[in-house]
Amino acid sequence: MDVTSGLILGIVYVAAPGPINVETIRQGVKGGFIASLAVQTGSSIGLILYALLALLGAGLVLQEAAWQLAAGLSGMAVLFYLGITTIRDGRNLATHTAAHVPVETSARRAFGTGAILSLASPLEILFWLSLSSRVLHDPALDGPVFLSAFFMGCIAMSLVIVLFASFWRSRLTARAARVISWACGLALIAFGLKLGLSIGRHLMIG
Repeated sequence: MDVTSGLILGIVYVAAPGPINVETIRQGVKGGFIASLAVQTGSSIGLILYALLALLGAGLVLQEAAWQLAAGLSGMAVLFYLGITTIRDGRNLATHTAAHVPVETSARRAFGTGAILSLASPLEILFWLSLSSRVLHDPALDGPVFLSAFFMGCIAMSLVIVLFASFWRSRLTARAARVISWACGLALIAFGLKLGLSIGRHLMIG
């Protein structure tokens, strides 16, 4: 049961719509398998860091309002920047697609983007605070088995998303490339606005 629940939670966690998956799709369309894999691999930095902090008893640090506010503001800035850049580069991607010329991408930059998006996500902090509370205080739950299954689910779903994103690269038309660029860019900006609204509500309540 612990293995099954861990796998399902890991799959759902990675599959949930969010900026990391949007960026994975964008990089897959633009740069192919390696670029999209780099985003997902980079996002594991935040995942592992917050998991360790929460599970090793540093949850009080993650609960600090200043820490969450700093992460939220950083996340907003990154999302707005990525969204605007994605829309601006839509024409360039469409031109390269029409000419069947691959777009040069940096796997290192894609990795860094995934890491920043993950580290600057207050939702990831709250997720691990909630999950660590269950893992540490539920005697019926085998924590190591559950967490191992969770990370396996995360890895499996990440590979599915990467393969899906890179699969369409060679099948794109110039028009589809431009539409995807605009859609991804607007989605990233929307996630930034949503994050900003949640920060505003938190400040008003606080």
